[in-house]
Amino acid sequence: MRTLYGSMNTKLIIASLVILFSFSASAQGGDDGSVVSAENNFYNQSLNTNNKIEIYPNPAVDFIVVKIENSTLENTEFELHSIIGNEMTITPEDMGNGQYRVPVKDFATGYYFLVVKDEVTRFKKAYRFLKN
Repeated sequence: MRTLYGSMNTKLIIASLVILFSFSASAQGGDDGSVVSAENNFYNQSLNTNNKIEIYPNPAVDFIVVKIENSTLENTEFELHSIIGNEMTITPEDMGNGQYRVPVKDFATGYYFLVVKDEVTRFKKAYRFLKN
């Protein structure tokens, strides 16, 4: 019995490797020798570096700075929510070069979510920060 299971495990491992290698080979190019574009390659999609967004300082005291690099955003908007979901009124200041300053001086100490969104490109992502 032990030999039978060992043999089946070996066959499963070999079959898995064959499938894995055939998948990665087909991702590199089509059967006709053509190269598959980066948009169709699953591995390249997961490494997409568009819209790199940083928020600092964290924890914040007077303001937070939002830095957006490699942006595909066309109409960037911001929302600020308390940890319990209440929307806070903010007036972000565009500092140029993809940087925005958001005043938080008058808010209570606690955790907040800053939502960066763009309706045109359908981008929306929330970032948590601590206000001291």
